[in-house]
Amino acid sequence: MLRDEVKKYLDYELQYGSKKELYHYNCAQAILNGANDYYFLNLDKKALKLITPFGGGMYTGNTCGMLTGGIAAIGVLFTDDMPTNHVQLKEIIHLWIEQFTNEFKNINCSFIKDNRPIEDEGCSNLILKAADILEEIIGKYV
Repeated sequence: MLRDEVKKYLDYELQYGSKKELYHYNCAQAILNGANDYYFLNLDKKALKLITPFGGGMYTGNTCGMLTGGIAAIGVLFTDDMPTNHVQLKEIIHLWIEQFTNEFKNINCSFIKDNRPIEDEGCSNLILKAADILEEIIGKYV
């Protein structure tokens, strides 16, 4: 399951105790890295760095990194040589955004974080839920 691969990135920092912030994967990184492993996207470490600034709503609390990480994964999986003519890619992105919004009631990181069920948990459970939704959507097309 995609959830299991994403969870590895969320749990990675726990082994470092008080220095865990040095080994933290943000929401966008956890989703894309997990998808890279689960779907064998073959993204190298440099390519995976591209998603880093999308975490935390691009460090501004705007568009959620869980959403943008999923968009990046979908892009790698479904983009043809002519993505502007790719009807299926657009359909999948629309479905991802629609289901993401239905689940989290917004695409804005600040809103989602402010309305999470258990404040002290951080975003881990939200990220895993996003991974479940993403896997379900991708599964409809592969």
